[in-house]
Amino acid sequence: MSPAIIVQYTLHPPATSGQVFELPLAKKHIFELGELSSEALQPEYYKMLRQSIARARDEVGQELTAWRDVVGKAEQGKDAKKYAKTEEDEEEEEDGDA
Repeated sequence: MSPAIIVQYTLHPPATSGQVFELPLAKKHIFELGELSSEALQPEYYKMLRQSIARARDEVGQELTAWRDVVGKAEQGKDAKKYAKTEEDEEEEEDGDA
């Protein structure tokens, strides 16, 4: 097996009211550096390593950005409901004071 970078994660999104997420909660990636010749020089190895790290960063970054967007929208809807309840409570208090 050739050298590789392994990235594995498991996400635990906040519990929302029955929200089902279509994105996978766990994922594992293997980014291989490629075949190294027995006489591979150190600069060649580090060049391949940098390329694999860049691929890993891009792919995992895209996946996590998608999760951020989905969870952010769910949380934003939850905050809007709390804000609406707070306004209703304030109106009831004002009506009670009059």
